[in-house]
Amino acid sequence: MIPDADDLARREAARPSRAARLIAGALTPANVITGLLVFVAWRHTPDGYHAAAWTVLTIALVVGLPYLILFRALRVGRADDRQVVRRSQRPALMVAALGCVVGALAALTYLGAPQELVALVVAMAGGLAAMTLITLRSKASMHMAVAAGAVAIAILETPAGWLTLLLLPPIAWARWRDGRHSPGQLATGALVGALAAASIYAALA
Repeated sequence: MIPDADDLARREAARPSRAARLIAGALTPANVITGLLVFVAWRHTPDGYHAAAWTVLTIALVVGLPYLILFRALRVGRADDRQVVRRSQRPALMVAALGCVVGALAALTYLGAPQELVALVVAMAGGLAAMTLITLRSKASMHMAVAAGAVAIAILETPAGWLTLLLLPPIAWARWRDGRHSPGQLATGALVGALAAASIYAALA
């Protein structure tokens, strides 16, 4: 079997769906992570100035920098598209993203960020490390991993967090409908993301 053949065939066989593209585009890992960082930073910082500063710094390091690396990979041909449909192209990018998250963790710890924000970044590092190891052998959905991890943390933060579970079915449907992932890949991503986030955040926050 040619590497990535199943994933490429699934994408080619999918019928175009504007709804799936809109859902997946609105709830990208970057957007979900950004929303979660804003929520945690503002919830656990006593004033708006420091909350904004922590938010901007963390987003720049764990969202902005990895995307710059992805765009560079697209320009030089190390990635075919922003979704990185080929599993073989994912590990190097995920390791680079993990380096960014570890760097963010070091910066936040050194600068005295709120414990909950540090715990969130540690949970991100743990989930990303687990997804990287899995990706060496099989593909799993990063959309679902990030979304399920965010849901787990939202539930730990507030009783209303259970409402965020409603985000998971549309994301899963959109990724399946667009031919990006199989049901098994979606389930694996969700399981890894939720377990990593819940266990690490609960222990450290």
